[in-house]
Amino acid sequence: MARIFLTGATGYVGGDVLYRLQQSTLVNLHLSCLVRDPHKAQNLSEIYPNVELVQGGLDDSDLLEEQAGKADVVLNLAATGHAGAASAIAKGLQQRETPGHWIQIGGASLFAAAEIAQNRYGQPSQEIHDDVADTDKIIRTIQSNPKRVVENNLISQPAHVRTALLVIPLIYGTGRGPVNQRSIQAPEIARSTLHLGHGFRLGAGQNAWSNIHIHDLSDQVLALAEAAINQRKGLWNENGIYCLENGNMPFGKLCNLIAAEAYSQGLITGTGIKEEIDAEKANSMSGHAAVLWGTNAVINSSRSHAQLGWSPTAPDLSSEIATIVKSEAASKKGIT
Repeated sequence: MARIFLTGATGYVGGDVLYRLQQSTLVNLHLSCLVRDPHKAQNLSEIYPNVELVQGGLDDSDLLEEQAGKADVVLNLAATGHAGAASAIAKGLQQRETPGHWIQIGGASLFAAAEIAQNRYGQPSQEIHDDVADTDKIIRTIQSNPKRVVENNLISQPAHVRTALLVIPLIYGTGRGPVNQRSIQAPEIARSTLHLGHGFRLGAGQNAWSNIHIHDLSDQVLALAEAAINQRKGLWNENGIYCLENGNMPFGKLCNLIAAEAYSQGLITGTGIKEEIDAEKANSMSGHAAVLWGTNAVINSSRSHAQLGWSPTAPDLSSEIATIVKSEAASKKGIT
């Protein structure tokens, strides 16, 4: 029986992946999930009675080490920057008698270190990061940034710890998890547009990120989990960098589409961009917004297409704008 240990089950990404695993055709699977909040654990147990719930948090290093050591596959989908959790997972997997697999998500902001250091937001970039053609460059980018502790830990693992890093851009779409079903970047732009009462953009808005629907992301995680369970080789470690995307969009265009939709729904009084904000104001409106709205992270997912037969099937970002705006308006009114 294959064993999967998942963190982040009550989060946006982890919750959707948990749903997808439960809907899959995987058989003889033992799935355990780390859950800190007992109330959320009770909710999970009612929805997924066949899932083992492990009571604890990311700071419980001994517990994480133990669970990782027992797992054939670790899906670390909780906080992407928790160094202690990553170290405990690595230690547990290193002590296994047979190779274990560590599938980790990381943010595409790892490509924006120079822009952040230079306080350069809203400007365009010609860089595109392809996960096959630019594998070595991506690894060097991670190694040159000591702040990417989790990613550096992952890519430095010995060969018998088989690793995969999923570099995740802007995620959109309604999650299917039991608790958090909301993404951050686009919904926060919509929420801020409604709060201001007009459209805005950060700087010139010429910067762009790639994007991926949460359902397509979960399909990719499932494909990698299946590959791990089936002991497929050639997909891990130096060949285990996966950039996921279904196109890209400049943030100025995204902000404009959101403002136009908010106007169409009668939520603001004018359409178009009415204000250009700076990084300081962006951060006052939403946490880390200067980075999340103002940098560049355009990627290509060549490896997933070629090696896993994965391709996105969910609606593109433009098709989801109306739903995003409607959901934020309902939340503002206290409607669930």
